[in-house]
Amino acid sequence: MSTFYGAHNFVVTGSEFIGHQNVQIHQTSGPSGIDILREASTPEAAVDAGERGYDPTCHPGTREQYIKDITGWATTTDSDQLPVYWMKGPAGVGKSAIAQTCARAMKDSSHLGAAFFFSVNGRRKDHTRFFPTLAYQLATILPDYRKIVDSRVHNDKTLVTKTMSAQFESLIVEPLRTLREQGSEVRRRPIFIDGLDECESQDAQAEIIKLIAASVQTRSTPFCWAIFSRAERQIASIFALVHISPLCCTVYLPISRDNDKDVELYLRDGFKNMLQRRNMVLSTPWPAEEDIKKLVDAAAGLFAYAATVLRFIDKHSRSGFRETLQAVLDLIAKPGSRSLPIFSNLDNLYILILQRVPDDILRPMNMLLYWMTIRGWDDRNVEAALACNVFGISETAFKTICHYLQAVVAYQEPPQSIQKLVPTVDLARSFYHQGSSFKLNTSLRDQLLEVHGTIPLLHKSFLKFLVDSSRSSAFYAHSAPIIQGFWVCLLQQQIRFASGYIIEGSRLELASRTANSSTLLSWPQGSEFVDSCLAIYALYTFSNNTRFLWTLGANADASPLVMKFDHRKSLIAETMIYAPGRHAYPGERIQIIEGNVFKCIPPEAQDQFDLALFQALLTKAEKVGSIKAFHPLAPSFLESMINMYSRHKACKCHGLYKIGGGEKSVILYWEYDKQRRYFHQFRAVDYERAMRIYKAEKYRMWDKPWVPPF
Repeated sequence: MSTFYGAHNFVVTGSEFIGHQNVQIHQTSGPSGIDILREASTPEAAVDAGERGYDPTCHPGTREQYIKDITGWATTTDSDQLPVYWMKGPAGVGKSAIAQTCARAMKDSSHLGAAFFFSVNGRRKDHTRFFPTLAYQLATILPDYRKIVDSRVHNDKTLVTKTMSAQFESLIVEPLRTLREQGSEVRRRPIFIDGLDECESQDAQAEIIKLIAASVQTRSTPFCWAIFSRAERQIASIFALVHISPLCCTVYLPISRDNDKDVELYLRDGFKNMLQRRNMVLSTPWPAEEDIKKLVDAAAGLFAYAATVLRFIDKHSRSGFRETLQAVLDLIAKPGSRSLPIFSNLDNLYILILQRVPDDILRPMNMLLYWMTIRGWDDRNVEAALACNVFGISETAFKTICHYLQAVVAYQEPPQSIQKLVPTVDLARSFYHQGSSFKLNTSLRDQLLEVHGTIPLLHKSFLKFLVDSSRSSAFYAHSAPIIQGFWVCLLQQQIRFASGYIIEGSRLELASRTANSSTLLSWPQGSEFVDSCLAIYALYTFSNNTRFLWTLGANADASPLVMKFDHRKSLIAETMIYAPGRHAYPGERIQIIEGNVFKCIPPEAQDQFDLALFQALLTKAEKVGSIKAFHPLAPSFLESMINMYSRHKACKCHGLYKIGGGEKSVILYWEYDKQRRYFHQFRAVDYERAMRIYKAEKYRMWDKPWVPPF
């Protein structure tokens, strides 16, 4: 049957078929504007995102006045109501729980506009996704707004990559203005922003507040804004600087004994649920009234303490919870206190939890915790598959660690099976041996790394504890022995991974003695497709931590391992994982061109780059011989002096090095320009070819779109 059977009197115009008799067929090329907007957003930052299933909410019957005040402010029809609500307070006092509870209530009642829950974990710290996320959420509830945004983004796909002010104007302000001009007003809706202080860039925090202030002052949007953050001086000063304070209802949420009744109710219900889940009826009340009082006194109004106590005791399936509670009570009764009185009882509880971890898993536990405190890439939490295979931790050891730490971390199962995720791939073949049409894009790569689930910290207070030696004592995550053991383990694993591959042209292939990718992994997934991705990604991970390897070179025990590090295979692994072209991440841009990796730290991220530290690490590495100055041609004495002067000049400097030895080495070039505010570097095997590319395109290659002219 013809496609157009029964249709008549239609006109073909360009790519559209416009019917005169109930026939309308629209054809567009490429993804829709809404699809592009969704890809640029952060779905896990939404109030009902599945990835945030472990985020806290207010326990029924607690924080009732705060919830009533915020939901009343958000739904009022009083035009004189202040358009901004700022709740601030210290970590652990329950701001995020209140934000989650109120935003959820607004969504259930169809009042919510949008919500973004920032976090130091994963993409939720990325400010470049903030306004696209709000716009996408608004598009799901406002059909007319959706049509406008869909058309605008489809016509100009660069809107989602522009500056924050341009995104706000193009994706939110202008579409709303168009609706008003069409006579379609959008009613007042609340937008919730939780954890603004956890946004990765402080400049971005300031920009968000400035844009919100401008919108409420000019009434360019109908939204009211609920902002939750720690009581940071910087944020407070920005509020004052942009004159938003007169339009802002400010509430300070303190750690206070006023919370004692809510904490007590939370504890009582928690213990009651603990017994009900075990189907246990005890002959005497448990815990005793005096024990509840001791716990409430120890919490001192800090909900994070009460929540950690319950999770710590609840980890026992049937028995042992009585003894665990008694251990907590004994700790409370112990004389003396630690520094920082506000968190002293919480810190003591964290130490008790860590002290109960068996000796045989202390080493892998310390590596995982250190990894969680230093990681700075754009991941969702910590991927179990990557972390375990990077450190050689087995599935059994990993799940044992999660069992003992379940009061402070939450193991989350993988969201879906690989076959459902990529139904068209051949799971028996490596990802680099799939058909020519297969592309390992960023989204798929991230999901493959989560094949064994993820492990987020349950509360930021535990992270703060780990990185503060005055609080964590023997469990200080950044102690010299832990750092040394961590990087020595990485070196040993890199050498093992590299030995499983040989270089074939521009990529790696399994060595003849390596049966398959799973033999290289401590926790294989079971299919060559996934295991090859994990193995190559793990090998690349080491090359991204070169500065730590240089630091290790100063240690006599580590120096031999540093020299065995195969930088060339790591570089090739990186170019296999990342397709040729531009890759943008918070604080850096990467270009993969002809097997070379070019990196740029742009002007807006320069405040986070420490040139002095970078140069100090280079100097240290040179002294121990893990790197050395590279000269393509034997330099004259004068050339050497010019190069030395350039490398130490304050306004502009550069360096050229050979990293590693023999066939395992690569060339590193870096360049810093204070006036232009950029830091560039590249790693390459063929220095002359890479330098020709860099000199010709170093100011243009970071733009999007950009096509290499060669």
